[in-house]
Amino acid sequence: MDEFVKNLKIAGGEILEEIPQNWYVTRAKFGVAENGAVWVEEYTKELFLSENVAIKLPKNEIYEKMTDVMDKIQNPGVFISGPSKTADVESFLVFGAHGPKRLGVIFI
Repeated sequence: MDEFVKNLKIAGGEILEEIPQNWYVTRAKFGVAENGAVWVEEYTKELFLSENVAIKLPKNEIYEKMTDVMDKIQNPGVFISGPSKTADVESFLVFGAHGPKRLGVIFI
């Protein structure tokens, strides 16, 4: 779990102790420690349009490597690891250009 938390933070995500009000909330099927990503199958457009997203992740569903979870992907979904980042040629960095500005994970 420590590697998952470290890599999620590197990607710009955060660990939540509780879900803040007015955040879009969904559940992840599992997480991958090597890149701090979570697999989400249950979502609506708000996952991509909300400024703040909280994802519930079962503690016992964190796997070490991406290859450990390939057989668990049985339905359409998305891997999420943190807010998107983009920069122009002048190196102006924007967070959340293609999704939420803040992404938090709460362990359940």
